[in-house]
Amino acid sequence: MRGERLGRGHRPLLSYGVRVDSHTVRENSHTVQVPVHCTRPRRGRRMAKRPTSVWTRPQKARREQPTLSRDQIVAATLELLDAEGLGGLSMRRLGTRLNAGATSVYWHVTNKDELLELALDHVMAEVRTPDPAAHGWRAAVIGYARSLRTMIHRHPWTVPLFGSRPMLGPNAARAMDGLLGACGQAGFSAYDLEYAQAVVNDYVIGAAGSEASWRANQEEFSTEDWMASMGPYLEVTGERHPRLTAHLREVWAKESGEVMDGRFTFGLGCLLDGLEARAQDRAPGVR
Repeated sequence: MRGERLGRGHRPLLSYGVRVDSHTVRENSHTVQVPVHCTRPRRGRRMAKRPTSVWTRPQKARREQPTLSRDQIVAATLELLDAEGLGGLSMRRLGTRLNAGATSVYWHVTNKDELLELALDHVMAEVRTPDPAAHGWRAAVIGYARSLRTMIHRHPWTVPLFGSRPMLGPNAARAMDGLLGACGQAGFSAYDLEYAQAVVNDYVIGAAGSEASWRANQEEFSTEDWMASMGPYLEVTGERHPRLTAHLREVWAKESGEVMDGRFTFGLGCLLDGLEARAQDRAPGVR
């Protein structure tokens, strides 16, 4: 009996990295979902490419000692990224900085994405999480959040890389394991544990990324310079948006590192209050 296609909204049987064939068939009134590896590829169709990572790719055989070590390449990469951002990094410029040919770089990585994986994991070593067993889950999350924020301020080029690829390196794994331990001690597990760590990371990356962007683009001007420049404009907009104008004059005019830190602390505290309340709602015996 010929197979009958189901609707596009039909949910695949397998997930988490195991791809299921795009069609589902009915045979003898039974629904059958067939994984790709159990079917022959159609003639003329190429097999799907698998994602790669510098951490999962098998290491090359050491037939010859490379001219440069991985640490040397990562150090030069960080110098370029910290000085010029993601736009300033290319394999050619890296080779020039190292005074070496591309062959030496490609011995360690196959492309620029893998190079960025190494660089991101290197700076993740700066992120620390206090022991939740000794300090409590809340203090541990605060320590992690502040540590991650400081790292992003030092290396703002990291912001677009978060979420672009799985972070599989040893330093990122250690940092994530520490955050999961803290959120787990708060009472979260399974999917709720995933959601808890994600909301912490999303808040820190968003807040710290915005702070780093502001700092990088305001090196020439102070807040006072901006307020003086906007004076006539605020006089006009004050009639249409009185609350915003009053707030800008009261708070934004005093923008400083202290105000910025207070804003981050306030937001983090609200987030943790919400997580704590959610964890209590899910505690056994709590209605």
